[in-house]
Amino acid sequence: MPILSNFPGGAGSGSGGLTLAAVSGITTQVSSGKVYVKWTDPDDLVVAGSTIAAWGGTLLVRKAGSAPTSRRDGTIVLDSKTRDAYKNTYFCDSGLSNGTKYYYKFFPYTTANAYTDSTDDEFNAIPTVQVAGITSWNVTGMSASSEAGNGKMTVKWTDPSASISADGVTLASWASTTIVVKSGSYPTSKDDSSAVYTLKVTTRNQYSSTPLTITGLTNGTKYYIAFFPETTDGGINASTSQRTTGTANRITIASVPAQSGTLTYNKSSQSPSWSNYNTTYMTIGGTTSGTNAGSYTASFTPKTDYRWSDGTTTAKNVSWSIGKATGTLTVSKTSITLNLTTLTDTFTIGGNYDGTLSVSSSAAGVATVTRSGTTVTVSHVNQTNGEATITVSCTAGTNYTAPASKTVTVKAEFILATLNDNSWAAIHSVSGTGASYWAVGDRKAVAVSGTVGTQSVSGTYYVYIIGFNHNGATGIDFGTFKTALSGGTDICLIDGGYGNSYANGTKYFNMNHSSNTNSGGWKGCDLRYDVLGSTNTNNGDATATTATNPVANTLMAALPSDLRAVMQPMTIYTDNTGGGTNRASNVTTSVDYLPLLAEYEIFGIHSNYANSAEKNYQAQYAYYSAGNSKVKYRHSATSVIAWWWVRSPYYDDDAGFCTVNANGSGYGDYAWLSSGVAPAFRV
Repeated sequence: MPILSNFPGGAGSGSGGLTLAAVSGITTQVSSGKVYVKWTDPDDLVVAGSTIAAWGGTLLVRKAGSAPTSRRDGTIVLDSKTRDAYKNTYFCDSGLSNGTKYYYKFFPYTTANAYTDSTDDEFNAIPTVQVAGITSWNVTGMSASSEAGNGKMTVKWTDPSASISADGVTLASWASTTIVVKSGSYPTSKDDSSAVYTLKVTTRNQYSSTPLTITGLTNGTKYYIAFFPETTDGGINASTSQRTTGTANRITIASVPAQSGTLTYNKSSQSPSWSNYNTTYMTIGGTTSGTNAGSYTASFTPKTDYRWSDGTTTAKNVSWSIGKATGTLTVSKTSITLNLTTLTDTFTIGGNYDGTLSVSSSAAGVATVTRSGTTVTVSHVNQTNGEATITVSCTAGTNYTAPASKTVTVKAEFILATLNDNSWAAIHSVSGTGASYWAVGDRKAVAVSGTVGTQSVSGTYYVYIIGFNHNGATGIDFGTFKTALSGGTDICLIDGGYGNSYANGTKYFNMNHSSNTNSGGWKGCDLRYDVLGSTNTNNGDATATTATNPVANTLMAALPSDLRAVMQPMTIYTDNTGGGTNRASNVTTSVDYLPLLAEYEIFGIHSNYANSAEKNYQAQYAYYSAGNSKVKYRHSATSVIAWWWVRSPYYDDDAGFCTVNANGSGYGDYAWLSSGVAPAFRV
C-alpha cells in the first residue's frame, strides 16, 4: 500500500492526481530587456519500481508586481515539453522593460495534467542595461604623451572586450568608447560640460597601437583623461580606474645640428654634412654651401610641432667651415747656369696657392731676380762668377695654407783671365774663341781619381792648352799632364819605360797586349779602348756615351765628371791599317775622346817613322811649334825620363808604333813593349 503522505500535493492542477516535486537549480541572468533562466525539471514519481506519476512538461509564468498564484495568474512565457531542455542552456525571455521587476514561477505537470504549485518554483529579475560585470569591463593600456606637438597630445588605449558574458550568455556587446579630456580635474561623465575635448570612438581598439592625436590644446597644460566604454544597449562603465593624464607640448629636439666631418677647399662649391639634422623636425636656412675656405653660418628653425631643449622655438645659428687646402709650389727648373751665352734665364712658378708670391736671391752681387706673374727672371750682375740660391716663397691665402718654399740654384760661370779660375763649363762656353781669353800653355788643375788596371792614378794634376781650333775643328785642345800650376814637370800619368824595362804583355802600358803587331793601326789597338777609354767599343769609334758612361778602370773613368761633361769627340786621321806599308789609303778617320797625338802633331815634320800621308790631314800643335819640350817623366818616379807612345804606326815595320824617346826625339818601339801614355782631349 503506497505511503501517500510522501507524495507532493498542490492546487490549481487540471484533472487532479499526484503531482511532482518543484524544479531545482534555478539560475538567472539579466540584460537589457531580457531575463535569462535555466533549471532542472523534476523526476517522475516512482514507487517500488513502478512510475505512478510521469513528468509531462513545465510551464513558466511571468507576472509584474507580484509572484503568480497559479498557472493562470500571469503570462505563460514557456511550455517546455522536453525534460531538462534548459538545464544547461538558458531560456531567454525578451521584450521586457528595463528597470521593471518581473516575477516568475515554474509549474511542472504530469502526463495526467497534475500541476505542481510550490513557492520553491518562484524567482524574480529586473532587466537592465547595466549588466552584471559592467563595472569591471574596463579600458586598459591607457597612456598619454607629454610632447606631441604644438597644442597636441597623443593618447593610446585598449578598449574592453567585445562583449560581457556570464555563464555562456552574452549579456552586452561593446558599442563605443568615449574619451573625455579636461583640464584641472578628471571628467565626471562622458558628457562633462567643462571638457575641452570629447570623442566617441566606434571602431574598437582603433587607438591601441596608433595613438589618437588631440589638437587645439594649450602647451604646458596638464590634462586629465577619462574613458567611458558603452554597450550597444546603452550600458556604460564610468569606473575611475579608467583614467590617465598627459601634457600638451611641442616635441623637444635633443640636440642642435652640428657640422659632421671636415671640408677642404677643392675649387668647387661644397655643402657640409650635419649631425642631428632631420628634415622632419626642422628647416635649414642661412648659408648652406660655399666654395672658398672660411667660416659660414647656417640656421635651423624648429617646425611648428617642435622646440629646442631650452624650450625656444626660434632659429639657432650654427657655424660651419671649409678648411684651407695644402698649398704647394713648383718651379720649372731647379738649377740655372749664367754664362756668356746665357746672361739671363727664366723659370716659371706653378702649384696650388693663392697667397702673395715673393722671390729673393741669396747673393745679390752674383744674380738678381725679378718676377712678372708666375715668370721669374734671373740676371747676372756684372758677369760676376759665383753661386746664388733663388728662393720662391708664398704666404697663406684665402684657400691655401702657406706652401713650402722652393729654391733654384744659380751658377754664374763667366770667363776669368786665369784659365785655372774658370769652370770646365765656362771654358767650354767659349770653346770656339778660347784664344781670345787664354794662351797656349795655360794650365788648369784636374782632380783625377781612380785606377787604371792595377795602377792608381789618383791626385791633382794639371792639363795645359796645346792648341785652339786645331785642324779646323772648333774647340780648345789640352795635353796631359804637368805636376804644378807653373813650372813643375811633364809626366806620363800612366807610367812607361823603354825596351825590356817592362815585360812584354804587361797590360796598361802596351799598344797591344797579346801580340806584337801594329795591324789595325791606332783604331784597332788595345790601349785605345782598355787603357784610355777613348772609345767605349773595342776597336770601334767613340760614341756619345763615352764621356758620361766610360769604361771602368780607364783614364776616362778617372777624370772628373764636370770635365767629361764638356769633352768633345775628336775626329782624327791616323794610319789605321799598319802592317809596314806607307800607303796614303791607310790613313783614315777615327772618333776619340782621349786620343794619343800623331807624330806630325808633335814634331811638325815627317821623321821617316810614321806614314808620310798622315801629314796631309793634320798640323803640328801650337804648343810644340812654339818650341816647348817634348820630354816627359814617369808619374811614379818624376826624376826618371819616360818614353811615351805616339798613335802613328811605324810605317816600315808590322810590329811597332812611334814613340818619343828620352831626348824628346821621334822613334819607334814594339807594340807589346811598354811606354808612357800622354793623351790629349778637346773641350
